[in-house]
Amino acid sequence: MSIPRPAGGDINIGPGIMGEGWTLYTLCTIVVAARVYTQVRLTQQFGAGDVVMIGAWMFGILQLIMQTLAFTHGWGRHFFFLSDTQRVNAMEMVFVSEPMAIMCSTLGRVSFMFLMLRLFGNTKARRWFIYFLMAEQLIANLFTCITIFTQCGNVHSLWDPVGEPSKCWSPDVQTDTGYVQGVFNSATDLVLTVMPLTIFWTLQMDMKIKLGLAGLLGLSVFAFAASIVKTVMLKNLGERSDYTYNTVLFFRWVIVENTLVMVASSVPLLRPLFSAAKKSAMTHYGSNSAYELGSRQNGSTAFAYGKNTVKSHIDASSSEENILPIQKGVPLGTKERVQHFSNDVEQGVIKKEVHYQVKYETDPKAAGLAAESTEWDANSAGTK
Repeated sequence: MSIPRPAGGDINIGPGIMGEGWTLYTLCTIVVAARVYTQVRLTQQFGAGDVVMIGAWMFGILQLIMQTLAFTHGWGRHFFFLSDTQRVNAMEMVFVSEPMAIMCSTLGRVSFMFLMLRLFGNTKARRWFIYFLMAEQLIANLFTCITIFTQCGNVHSLWDPVGEPSKCWSPDVQTDTGYVQGVFNSATDLVLTVMPLTIFWTLQMDMKIKLGLAGLLGLSVFAFAASIVKTVMLKNLGERSDYTYNTVLFFRWVIVENTLVMVASSVPLLRPLFSAAKKSAMTHYGSNSAYELGSRQNGSTAFAYGKNTVKSHIDASSSEENILPIQKGVPLGTKERVQHFSNDVEQGVIKKEVHYQVKYETDPKAAGLAAESTEWDANSAGTK
């Protein structure tokens, strides 16, 4: 196979791509770690979806490590300027990283489907539809992983066709398989974006809350966009004459897609973490404010203060209360109250009830004046 000399000279686009990749995965690691902390310590609802997300994160890190090793062997430079050893080593690392990248995005989507199952799987039709999406993702992507290593009689021929030649499929086969896989993944991202929108639209809640929740669970739209761009760039995998240069731009979008999938699947579960941080900040602010308020009231004749006598508590059998805000009570008719109660039972939510007790403290001088006034009124009444 002849290797054409590139017109741009010996340039290296690898460092920039690796910098972007590690930056994105650092941010993604923070989000996933926050999710695990929230599920283990705050909500105590660590489950299958979280385990799957950890698996997705591990595959993503392994992919990036393998591609970093490929970069040390010249990945990011034109094939023409590399030695035979560099070409073989770089291509081997990249081929090995491909199934890891595929499994990262696959498990990230499956993890999000577990969340959809817990939130919206209250009907048989929805549950089976989500199960179908899970099966579709696993089958389509596992099939792609298998075809990567079975397209040659000797797997080593993928990265060393000269040293270990064997009969291989046309590179177009891998490209076409990737197109099919990309269509399935993009369609799945679109479904996972639209599903929360259609469900929230039917709920009886304020429009701002609907839009906020839909936006929170609709972050997969960004993964959908990245998946489309990556699918369009799949043609680079079939251009073996400059493999170490052409594939770098393709894997840039693979990294973007994978990190967006994991972030979009984890952010909706972070609401209790932000709520706890806000509560801690308000507690600290409240203690300082109480001190200042008390110092100002020392000279007043009378003041009132309210005390929360009941600590709110929410108990639920699912993670829905960690994402959906508890609605404030509103006047409802009989029919609406029955429907509202039925929705609460289906969602497993127990509303919180808060009682306030108001006490009045009076200045001793003011109390003495009130007593004298009462005695004078009594005497006046006796005189009459």
